[in-house]
Formats: sequence, structure tokens, C-alpha cells
Amino acid sequence: MRPLVVISKINPASQNIKQSLMRLVQFEQQADGRLSSQFLDMAEYPEEIIHIVPTHPADYYIFASTHKSASNTPALTVHTPGNWGTADLGGEPRKLNVAFGSKVKVIAQAMKRLSSEAGLGWQLAIEADHHGPTIEKPIIFVEIGSTEKEWKDGGAGEIAAKAIIEGATSEAVFPCYVGFGGTHYAPKFAPKIFDGEIAVGHIVSGYALEGDGADEERVRQALQKNVDVLAGVLIDWKGIKKEAKDKLVEALNSIGQNWEKA
Repeated sequence: MRPLVVISKINPASQNIKQSLMRLVQFEQQADGRLSSQFLDMAEYPEEIIHIVPTHPADYYIFASTHKSASNTPALTVHTPGNWGTADLGGEPRKLNVAFGSKVKVIAQAMKRLSSEAGLGWQLAIEADHHGPTIEKPIIFVEIGSTEKEWKDGGAGEIAAKAIIEGATSEAVFPCYVGFGGTHYAPKFAPKIFDGEIAVGHIVSGYALEGDGADEERVRQALQKNVDVLAGVLIDWKGIKKEAKDKLVEALNSIGQNWEKA
């Protein structure tokens, strides 16, 4: 499968990652505006990154983006975007994207290894589904956080770019699960992605389930919208309040989907 790396002209981390990709990959300019290489394409758009709906075709999309956090912690993150509830940060409400758990895992593990080799010492994070855009093809966000200093850090841009290249060129496939529960940085699921033997596609946080419900239609989205064949469902049992957890389990049981505690 061939990806398109999506770059925003007004996103500093996106531009940083683009510059590293330009140094690392031999591109050719195409008539439709794409930059094309042997194993990936790249295209630039004028909108904010969370509002870009790419017009160039691809099998899946890797968005190069900034990451923001309240703590301003330097970080490299990777995740599947999508809106379990409202669409306050782009995309469509109550609509998930197509997750590509095996690619997320490869990129995350590359980030960890490359960061260690470079002595970067930043936080490495997997995030729960959140923000836009909403598109029909598989989508991954690769992010540098959390302030302008980090967004423009050349070393971080190179790590993110190299991780994207590894993701694009990898053919690795892992048993893929959907994760429900926990906080935004997925404490039960992130270690499985970085260090375990499985991939995790959609990650729906406990606060999303508690605030926006767990109806069968959206649970089906999380189960069905995955590139990888679904191996099962993991629940962060202590990471969801009882009422929301009961509704989630009821929906999974109604669908006939087996689940286990993470």
C-alpha cells in the first residue's frame, strides 16, 4: 500500500518534517502537485492540518502535524484521528476514520528506537482517537509536540520523517485489537504498541465513552473501520466508569464481539 504524506503550509511541525523528508527521500515533481518517490508521495495544502481533506489519491494518508498539550511536554506522538463525540477540532461528529494499527505500531516503534539512538529524551506517546479531519481512506497522524521550540526542532523532524519512511516501507502485519477506556495517552494500550507483540487500531478513551456514550453504531465503527483483521477487543477495566462500561459491554455482547480486560 502506498501512502501520501500530507503537509500543511501553515503548520510548523509539518514544515519541519517535510524538510527532513526532502533531505532523506528522492522526490520527483508531478503535474498534479504531488512530490513522488519510489515508496511514498507527499503533497502540501494551505489549510490547518486538522481540516485538510486530501485531493491527491493514495492507499492511506500520513499527516505530519504539531502536537499540543497543557503541560507543554516535549513529545513525539502517533495516533488515529477521529471523533467519538462532537467535532470541536475538525472532521465530522460521531464518525471514526479507518485505522491502520500495524502502520501505527511500526511508526511508534521506529520513533522509540530513533529517539533512543539520538538521545532525544522526549516523551513518546500514543493518543486516543480525537480531532479531524474525517476522510474515507486510512489515516495516521505523526506529531511533534508541544511548543514552537519543539515543532521546529530539526532532530525531532528527522526522527519523525525517518519513522514515516519506515512505516511506508514496512510490510509487517500484527494481530490488531481495538482498545476502549483509559486516559488520553492510553496507559494500558501504549506499552503494547511500543513494546508488545500486538497492534491497536482505534483507541476510545474512558472520558469519551463517559461523555458521549457507547451505542452499538459507534462501537461497530470502531470494530469495522480497520485495515488490519481484528483479533479482538481490549478494555481498560479500571479506566471507564461503571455506567459507561456497562453500556460498552452491552453493545459488544449485542454485536457478538468477544472482549477481554487489558
